[in-house]
Amino acid sequence: MSVEDYFSPEGRLAESVNGFKQRPQQLEMARAVEEAIDHNGTLVVEAGTGVGKTFAYLIPAILSALKVVVSTGTRHLQDQLFYTDLPALQKALPVPVDAAILKGRANYLCLYRLKQVQQTTEESARDYRDLLEIGDWSKLTQTGDIAEVNKVTERSMLWSQVTSTRENCLGSDCPDFKQCHVLKARKRAQDANLVVINHHLLCADLVLKDEGFGELLPTADVFVLDEAHQLTDVLPNFFGTGMSSRQLNDLVTDLSKEGKAISADGGAVAKTYYALLERMEQFYASVAKFAGEPKVLWAKVLDQPKVADRFQALLEKSLELEEVLMSYAADSPGLTQCYKRLMTINGNLDEFSQVSRKSVQWLESGRRGFRLGSVPLDVSVPFQRAIQDYDCTWIYTSATLTANKSFHHFTRQLGLDDAECVLCDSPFDYPKQARLFLPQLPMQPNDEGYTDAVIALSRRLLQASEGNAFILFTSHRALKRAASLLKNDTEFHVLVQGTAAKRELLKEFQSRKRSVLLGTQSFWEGVDVKGDGLCLVIIDKLPFMSPSDPLIQARSRALEEAGENPFTSFQIPQAILNLKQGVGRLIRGERDRGVVVLMDPRIKTKGYGKSFISSLPAMTVCDQPGPVIEFLETIQSERK
Repeated sequence: MSVEDYFSPEGRLAESVNGFKQRPQQLEMARAVEEAIDHNGTLVVEAGTGVGKTFAYLIPAILSALKVVVSTGTRHLQDQLFYTDLPALQKALPVPVDAAILKGRANYLCLYRLKQVQQTTEESARDYRDLLEIGDWSKLTQTGDIAEVNKVTERSMLWSQVTSTRENCLGSDCPDFKQCHVLKARKRAQDANLVVINHHLLCADLVLKDEGFGELLPTADVFVLDEAHQLTDVLPNFFGTGMSSRQLNDLVTDLSKEGKAISADGGAVAKTYYALLERMEQFYASVAKFAGEPKVLWAKVLDQPKVADRFQALLEKSLELEEVLMSYAADSPGLTQCYKRLMTINGNLDEFSQVSRKSVQWLESGRRGFRLGSVPLDVSVPFQRAIQDYDCTWIYTSATLTANKSFHHFTRQLGLDDAECVLCDSPFDYPKQARLFLPQLPMQPNDEGYTDAVIALSRRLLQASEGNAFILFTSHRALKRAASLLKNDTEFHVLVQGTAAKRELLKEFQSRKRSVLLGTQSFWEGVDVKGDGLCLVIIDKLPFMSPSDPLIQARSRALEEAGENPFTSFQIPQAILNLKQGVGRLIRGERDRGVVVLMDPRIKTKGYGKSFISSLPAMTVCDQPGPVIEFLETIQSERK
């Protein structure tokens, strides 16, 4: 059967999937995917909201009978595709789909580390209850996927103790190797025809060759990268290096659990690692002035008094621990792995002993510790080098890949110069379903009272919409200010990012009337609220990247040296993609209605504003509050 037989008005999807409606854009995308698979090509597809891109790539991929790997942007989307979309699609297929889901090792229970934790008695009362819950579940689970444990919050500190990392996994030396949940999940993935993974896992194996896919990736015929716009944020972390105070703390914690194996020396190892922690605290104190700031250029940090000396002292003590530990490394699998981890840490520390000219190095300092990071300025060359050995089809898709109808910004970042690019517009009737309100605030986004003005105008709109709104901010500072202005508001139920888990906030937003949710970046995408429960999305500023970010500064300098304008060739296209994500929260279904408000006056006063507007769905534009308020009031009156 051809893809047309599935997407026609009388096709298999119409017969099997409730609410299916033929969309020309979905069939167009499915044909493009089928063509790319037939010719072993590279395809980039922007599929607007409502196209139904998941089915558009799954059906031709499954019909090809080839080995397919689908990578999603997040674990949440991974679960949605595997546990919701695939079962729904299965009803329309003549044969069962041999599919498997595979996550990173940190998502699976480690039986060896669980036993280690169970042998200690240092847990708090809460941790002890969580440990009992995990212990009971461990006896029943078939997959070891920690997402199955609903009674233990995902923020519990215990999860990091009962799961493994690439650094602390004992591999075949583990006494529980044959029962390993990670090993079983990988075996299922290797045997399946369709495997659902996520971008972090894909990048780890493409770049590090160490996440443990074994023969999975080399045997794949088709790669589909859904939410592909996120790939450009994920990749640099894997082509770079870094280390953190948490890595050192975790290493010392694991060393302490090997106490019996290293006690014969009278505590020399323990003395050395305690001295290492002391050096780490001294270095941390020397960079305390940067706490709370975003990434700070490492060159700027090293210029501070005492920083270079204390960093060197930290490196020397870490090298000393490596030397002391060498003689015990073969005494147990745990010590062997600790020794290997320490060598990796020391190698990364050594890279930061001087400023690099080939990459961007930075420091992040927080209340609990620090992190050093380094990434290349351009990932397109190493990415293409990483995938060149995979003679297969590559499909990149998302709702936000174009800026001003051009794919250039996205394809340039990944080196996809020869890719076929297809733009499938949304099938929704945006002129009827949505309004784009462009108010002219009497101040600029960098003025001190700007957020106050945003909230003042928002109140009028919130009254008309009776809540049912997201207010999205480009900074945590603005979010906190807005939250303080609305905290005593009794007219609306105000929810603020950071006061509870994202999933809990969304659940409460959908269940409580007159709710208003305040959020930053994590609520600009991956949030799906259908119906009139969300009819107003207010965006405070155009989402330009922070000019103080070291990576942004370095990329801008590199573009300037190449004779380009970094603002027009990099900052504006990226801001457009980010804005499209935020705007995309509003209309999620063909019956949804609502208003998007772009408070930023630059959308009308700056020349680049037209590029932003032309990149958005064709909503009816309003510059006065009257028609907008009337539209919102109509929505509310019709839903009662």
